[in-house]
Amino acid sequence: MQTTPHMAARGIAATLTVVLVACLLSLAGVTRAHAAPGDGSVSDPHLAYVGRWDTSSGTTAVAGWTGAYVQTSFTGTTVKVKARDAVNFYVSIDGGPDVFHAGVRGTVNLTPQPLPSGTHTLRIAYRSGDTVFQGLVLDSGARTVAPSAASGLIEFVGDSITAGALTDRLALDSYAWKTGERLGMRHTQIARAGYCLVGQSGCTGLGGQFFKSASSGGTDWDFSRYRASAVVVNLGTNDIGHGVSGAAFQAAYTAFLRDIRAKYPDAVLFAVQTLKKRYVTETRAAVAARTGAGDTRVRYVDTTGWLTDGTDYEDGNGHPNEAGHTKFAARLAPVISAALNGNTTRSVEAAAPGQPGDPNIKFVGRWDTAASTTAYTPYWAGAYYRVGFTGRTVQLKQRGTIDFWARIDDGPVKFYDDVKGTVNLTPTALSAGRHTLQVTYQVVAGSYRGDAVFQGLVLDSGATTFAPSAPGRLIEFVGDSITVGTTTSQNARTAYGWLIGERLGTEHTQIAQGGACLVAAADGCVGLERQFTKLNPNAATPDWDASRYRADAVVINLGTNDVGHGVSSAQFQSAYSSLLRKVRAAHPQAWIFALETFRGRYVPQTEAAVRVATEGGDSRVSFVDTTGWLASGDLTDSVHPNDQGHRAIADRLAPVIAARIGG
Repeated sequence: MQTTPHMAARGIAATLTVVLVACLLSLAGVTRAHAAPGDGSVSDPHLAYVGRWDTSSGTTAVAGWTGAYVQTSFTGTTVKVKARDAVNFYVSIDGGPDVFHAGVRGTVNLTPQPLPSGTHTLRIAYRSGDTVFQGLVLDSGARTVAPSAASGLIEFVGDSITAGALTDRLALDSYAWKTGERLGMRHTQIARAGYCLVGQSGCTGLGGQFFKSASSGGTDWDFSRYRASAVVVNLGTNDIGHGVSGAAFQAAYTAFLRDIRAKYPDAVLFAVQTLKKRYVTETRAAVAARTGAGDTRVRYVDTTGWLTDGTDYEDGNGHPNEAGHTKFAARLAPVISAALNGNTTRSVEAAAPGQPGDPNIKFVGRWDTAASTTAYTPYWAGAYYRVGFTGRTVQLKQRGTIDFWARIDDGPVKFYDDVKGTVNLTPTALSAGRHTLQVTYQVVAGSYRGDAVFQGLVLDSGATTFAPSAPGRLIEFVGDSITVGTTTSQNARTAYGWLIGERLGTEHTQIAQGGACLVAAADGCVGLERQFTKLNPNAATPDWDASRYRADAVVINLGTNDVGHGVSSAQFQSAYSSLLRKVRAAHPQAWIFALETFRGRYVPQTEAAVRVATEGGDSRVSFVDTTGWLASGDLTDSVHPNDQGHRAIADRLAPVIAARIGG
């Protein structure tokens, strides 16, 4: 089907905010009702409910399991929360420490000291009591704002250990909460003290209760409301005290893994050896049974030696103390990270904070993280990384001379020209606390200028990293020098792809190279129909592992250069159809946008390739008519848009993408 600029503009501007909320927050672990955004009510779509919440009444949200939380952003200088009856909860504002509110009820002031004017973040995590959220009270004229959606969700299934029993903050001190935070992922704790795997008299069995909305009761949970990226099962500690035989435990564990897989077809499942080493043989056998049945995304996790008796435990019954839970998370997080990133051969467990392999560093784009444990190399334009860190200073270790841009917190983007070695990014020390860093290397025509190799960060003594909030969706832009951003002020950073990703609050990749064609030409023009599947556009091998990320939208802008390399119309159409098939194989759920090139080349052939795809059953492909998007003042030459031109493209294309991936 054809999407024209007039169709894109009509009505989209007025609904863009709601569309973006839907596309960013209808993700794993985020459930919501429907209401006008911004008012702070229970059904405000800017509120993200993480975990299993009953929001059916529209006026109350009730948490069904431990560790559930609600988060949002808001404007103004104060915020209050409405509680129905006495409740205990923790509140974090702007990523600060969790402040405990004990036994509060009614309208609870969360900002006795007003905040600076601006936009702030809020997270409320319920501990005990009447765990019912009834909405927020904001300043006059203030409103909620859709929060950044963390990448992916981990569901932790267990008993009192997973619930954080005997620690000061319960769920917030548990290894489950700490692991989720360390990885920058949403997290749920389907756990309760005293629970078994196998249901027995006096012991609720999570083999059945896991599928319910709450830790007690018989209401089934609607698993369409979120999808977990990983599920961590830590069960068996209590079963032995209730007479569960080894054979019964193994059969129940095998069936439980099978039933979880039915609910989460794409998740990686982790069966954790209990800290007291109960039913170890049976747990291993259950994992082996599932892998033998063809389930390749199940892992057994050996926890031997992770914690030390007498030091890391609160009692003699296997309950870790706060330090023990922290150590548990430090060992578990890299295991999960490695599996989710497709790395099953090389452990990242030993990576120190800030070094390659640190799971708190999010590498976006096509990075080679396998060739070396000490140096990560990006390929294709616009790759970047993001990390949180504590302390007051940060330095970047660069192997050779390179140009790059760095941004700390929400401050200005700073350009570093021809630097190498250990580069000080904070010549003026920051305030003490938590900070974020984003770095992207400069490209010229799609090839990195200089030695674009990340070798790690240097932090203050005693400082560490943390996983910052990250978007939950990704858009991939495929093209030539126009998509690279050639001739703009900051190359990939000022190209329409980067601008759209930032505008829509998504991650973004630019699989683009200057001078590239669609069809590989005999005179040497790089053909993206062939190279799209590669880790490196300038190497025949290796292939890129498409499972390392899945795009929600892919934008193709190719054909500008093929004319000059003698590519016939028939060749172009055939190659475009082939590329559409490859993109679909890499990103099964993505909406694919085939752009008319801004010079109007191969338009009938591009439209025909889209038509062939849709007639073949692919209903998520659109042709985008770009006629009239650019004026002469939007170009630096007859081909390449300038900064103004890329902004003009983003103005027209962002609503088109948002309308599709939001609806």
